Amino acid sequence: MDREISGINRTTPALVLEGGGLRAIYTAGVLDAFLEANVHFEYQVGVSAGAIYPASYLSLQHGRNLKIQQNYLADKRYMGFKYFLRDGNYVNTDFTYRRMAHELLPYDFETFQRSNAEFKVGAFNCLTGETEFFGKGDFAEHDQFLEVLIASSSLPFISTPTMLNNMPYLDGGIAEPIPLAQARADGYQRQVVILTQEPNYRKSAFKFKWLAQRVYRRYPKVAAAILARHQVYNDALTDLASAQAAGTALVLQPETSLGLSRLERDVSKVEAVYHRGVSDGKAFLPKLQAFLGQ
Repeated sequence: MDREISGINRTTPALVLEGGGLRAIYTAGVLDAFLEANVHFEYQVGVSAGAIYPASYLSLQHGRNLKIQQNYLADKRYMGFKYFLRDGNYVNTDFTYRRMAHELLPYDFETFQRSNAEFKVGAFNCLTGETEFFGKGDFAEHDQFLEVLIASSSLPFISTPTMLNNMPYLDGGIAEPIPLAQARADGYQRQVVILTQEPNYRKSAFKFKWLAQRVYRRYPKVAAAILARHQVYNDALTDLASAQAAGTALVLQPETSLGLSRLERDVSKVEAVYHRGVSDGKAFLPKLQAFLGQ
């Protein structure tokens, strides 16, 4: 696992990405707009779907994320309760990640590795209760990269922990939903942040304390993080608002709710949100260019 970089104050902004399951198809649209405009970042950090979709931005595969959803979202092999009953994962990771990357819509691992950009992916360590960030130095093998992405997006309650280096991990958004702190720890005091929730959104407390404690009785720090997640998320929004007021953060987010669930199955809704992201991304470019040029 990459260690944080201390004592460095980098002048270029970091790209910071929130997750949100299929809501992050909005982010995919924004990043495709950036690709069309030849806008790139030397550093990006994301968690959960905020790491999955941007991976194709770094491999320069414009439109790949949309094609995956158009071709396979309705496929019975993508996700469903039969996979949850079989191996504890509602999303069929063998199909959705491994076969997708290697066979169905191949991921360009070589272009990704040749990129000069650093890419940090956060995953929640179920034993330590800490979000750990993995970087390009941890992705020497293609399958290692896929396993980190799977770990980062292993949603609680509907996924089994993913083992990395003999340690169990779950969704990186559990305790680090908007990874501003990691970007700052790596020396990036200015950030461009893409969110998947509208400006007035605030997360509500998880109501079923008994369920979290029962399901994660082997991992009490997971249960504790789930119960604190609403406060962590809302505190992150407060931090981000302060950074915006100070001029150190620039935020792009949908003006109104995207109307998608994390596990959306309606392809037409997903397509509409993707195109909304493209449109918002293009409209955002003048602000972004000004911020990058400061």
